[in-house]
Amino acid sequence: MSLPPVAKKIPYIFEIHGEKLTDDYAWLRDQNWPDVKDEEVLNYLREENKYFESITASQKDVEEAIYKELKNRIKLTDTTYPIKRGEYYYYSKTTENSNYQIFCRKKNSLDNPEEIILDCDELGKDLCFFDLGAIAVSPDHSMLAYSADTTGGERYNIYVKNLNNNALLKDEISDSIGSIVWHKSGKGFFYTKLNEFWRTDKVYYHELGTSSKQDKLIFKETDQIFRVNISRSKSEQFLIIESESKDYNESLVLDFNSDNLEPKLIEPRKDDHLYYIEHRGEYFYIKTNSGGKNFRLVKAPLTSPESANWQEVIPHSNENYLTDFFTFKDKIVVQSQHKGLSCLKVYDYDFRSFHEINFPDPSYFISPIFTTFKALNIRFSYSSLNSPEIIMENSFSDNHLETLKTKEVLGGYDKSHYASERIFAKGKDGVEIPISLVYRKDRFKHDGSNPLYLYGYGSYGYPTYARFRSEIVSLLDRGFVYAIAHIRGGDEMGQEWYQDGKLLNKKNTFYDFIACAEYLIADNYTRKQNIVIVGGSAGGLLVGACVNERPDLFKMAVADVPYVDALNTMLDESLPLTPGEYSEWGNPKNEEYYHYIKSYSPYDNIKRQDYPTLYVTAGLTDPRVTYWEPAKWVAKLREYKTDNNLLVLKTNMDSGHCGASGRFGYLKDIAQEYSFILKIFGA
Repeated sequence: MSLPPVAKKIPYIFEIHGEKLTDDYAWLRDQNWPDVKDEEVLNYLREENKYFESITASQKDVEEAIYKELKNRIKLTDTTYPIKRGEYYYYSKTTENSNYQIFCRKKNSLDNPEEIILDCDELGKDLCFFDLGAIAVSPDHSMLAYSADTTGGERYNIYVKNLNNNALLKDEISDSIGSIVWHKSGKGFFYTKLNEFWRTDKVYYHELGTSSKQDKLIFKETDQIFRVNISRSKSEQFLIIESESKDYNESLVLDFNSDNLEPKLIEPRKDDHLYYIEHRGEYFYIKTNSGGKNFRLVKAPLTSPESANWQEVIPHSNENYLTDFFTFKDKIVVQSQHKGLSCLKVYDYDFRSFHEINFPDPSYFISPIFTTFKALNIRFSYSSLNSPEIIMENSFSDNHLETLKTKEVLGGYDKSHYASERIFAKGKDGVEIPISLVYRKDRFKHDGSNPLYLYGYGSYGYPTYARFRSEIVSLLDRGFVYAIAHIRGGDEMGQEWYQDGKLLNKKNTFYDFIACAEYLIADNYTRKQNIVIVGGSAGGLLVGACVNERPDLFKMAVADVPYVDALNTMLDESLPLTPGEYSEWGNPKNEEYYHYIKSYSPYDNIKRQDYPTLYVTAGLTDPRVTYWEPAKWVAKLREYKTDNNLLVLKTNMDSGHCGASGRFGYLKDIAQEYSFILKIFGA
């Protein structure tokens, strides 16, 4: 086994708020990023990769065995449940050896011949990285616009394909991300453009057969903390343009029934006001947090949609957090969360009555699938930690629930062998924190002897869902308990849950996670030094803060593309995403935020102490968490830690924030991580 690399130290000294700070590993940032060419930097990353390979070499047989397990649980040749649009049934499929999806359709009947409209497996087969962004068929079903990223840098090119002859048009647009929305006429489409800071700040209209240089600018956002998204209303009458920061936004609409390509503002932006719109008939329906953090639903006439004319249809509730809604011709479906569990309610448009769709598991995940505006039912996917995904439809007329497709999990998986639970840990300040967990019944002893995999995220108001993941069965079958800590900073328990885990409340996220670990130990789900904690991106910040604070609790930590150099990143406005992040973490140019971020930023709080085994990943082209954050963190940890536990860094030199591309690349990454965990736990 080779020795770990030792990064050289080149002190970089800077001063802020009267304090002098020294960063010995700032040199690991290539000043030409994202085009990394500094040979010293690249050589260091390569040396870390060589060390990683030397450490994991003895586990290759285990890694390959797990990879086969993961792959054998998947039905390799499979299709999604079709959606009917016009005369066509659209769906995607995979074949035995396809790494990417193949998009198809059939005309009039599912018994008719299949037409492949986009073969992503063919597009990505000779590339180190491939990711499909948006895909959109024109209103007359003759054209297909799609976007693809081939570097991992999250800059997508848009292409247009003629579905009548399968030929690519000359139309090509660079530096896009997000949705593609066709105009009702089918003569062109709308898209969003990335600027040099990876921020979508412009909406363009592209007319087929013209150069992208001639595209018409529809909307431009000048505030650097805002980003622009577009969508088509469920009624298909409007283009919706949303310009949004994390705390407030504004929406505009463009009517496809008009020849005018000038969007109309719904309600001007104002501090702390978030609203989201949809359309049906003579009204816009608007989810708004005016009147309460958990949102309420209002409607407004098309002719005068400003807030003075908003009429409340579903009031704000402290108990129910309104997360989403879907307008159909005859009904409106509202998705909300009650005590952290999602529910669906189907309303008439007079809002006098509704029927609710109920679910059996103690914790679960539901995701509505919009089909068409005139649909007579709501389609959604449902799964739980031990229940594979089911596609279901609920009838608007009689509340009948029908199962359309059950995702097959092969390899002998039997749901009855596994049990899921939802329990609560008491936080440092007395708050109850939900934990979703699953284990194999005949391997779980409840005496503290089971190893435990504890996952957390807790940022941006993003919930962590208790959904089925076939890959974790490989851990459950080896005696692990798999647990998700629904900590503050996410929004599982409502908007206040999110607000209590951001800015000057950020440490609650870490306190909650530690409280969950302590509860799981106290209640004999596991014991000290028998836990692996796992988090990625902002969840990597969580992992980094917790191993600094309570390394004694954990045997191992996995930090995927971790955001661990929070203070330096938030001080650097030249980085693509920094200005837009101030509302989540605070601006350290403000002295109060500076001291608070500095007090928890993992890189700045490394101590001379023992640390758990650490498994760290990075992506060279990652625009969200730059490669040098985990690289610097690992270099400094090597200098400071006082233990002999393993510390490894794997940098993917061909990908970005989301790791390897394709379903087989993902499974290989998981197999490598799991085999390393099993090595450390001796399982």
